Amino acid sequence: MPKPFDASTKFLIELAPEDWLRFLKLPVGPTELVETDLSTVTAAGDKILRVNTVPPYGLHVEFQAGPDPELEARAWEYNVLYTRRLQIPVETILILLRPFSGHKTLRGQLDIWRQPGQAIHHFSYEVVRIWELPPAVFLEGGNALLPLAPVAKVSRAEVREVVQAVNERLDRRVKPSEAEQLRTATFVLMGLKYPREFVEKLMSRNVLELSSTYQALIQEGLDKGMAQGLEQGLEQGLEQGLEQGLEQGRELGAATEARNLILLLGRQRFGTPADEVVGVLQATSRERLEMLAQRLLTATSWSDFLAD
Repeated sequence: MPKPFDASTKFLIELAPEDWLRFLKLPVGPTELVETDLSTVTAAGDKILRVNTVPPYGLHVEFQAGPDPELEARAWEYNVLYTRRLQIPVETILILLRPFSGHKTLRGQLDIWRQPGQAIHHFSYEVVRIWELPPAVFLEGGNALLPLAPVAKVSRAEVREVVQAVNERLDRRVKPSEAEQLRTATFVLMGLKYPREFVEKLMSRNVLELSSTYQALIQEGLDKGMAQGLEQGLEQGLEQGLEQGLEQGRELGAATEARNLILLLGRQRFGTPADEVVGVLQATSRERLEMLAQRLLTATSWSDFLAD
């Protein structure tokens, strides 16, 4: 299930790829988003950037906010597949959004040894730890970097000033529709570092209402799904029935979370949905909702979003 920050970070990369190339100190050239058709391997990492310098290269950026014992191996797997598919060298960069257990073991190198002293595979990648960088790196960079400023090396006492600087930059230099999306991304990413109540006090009213509704709906969906699943399991009795009920509860919770996330971000992009739209989403399965979520960044209206 895509996490809320997944859509935000994907939006930031696609908004201005050149901003990220400069931030990552990579050669800058005409850039395009490439479909890699690796859906059988991954649903989220199926697009990368092709940078048409001389020679050209690919860029795969993976954002991570929590522990994942398979992260390094998965990045290696994707790198091999992307390199083979594009027939150009592919840079892999892991961007860590907050500290988590195991992050210190990510050192930019993965070696597979046949025996000591004899490596049969060597994979190099880059690691960027956002919380180690000063906020000025993001405040003085391109617009697509602004939402990362509050989660950089910023203390609780300093974050209000940083958020104010982000808002001032958005008001002065960014068109309103884009500024709204960047503010939403800022809010979502701040939720990785700060309590919701604290973030709400710093953000504008529009984002405040959006965010509090989002958080409440997701929690409500998870609670309701688990409760319904437990009730069904208890009614069936026996261990097998309870297990099935718990699984159904998890399924219901995941579907509700996906549906509420779509409604939340869809309202931000397309406006309030008609009752018919809400009805369609209510009747849509979790798998279909997760597929639809990928359209949020490309659709232009609710009708376009739901079109087959």
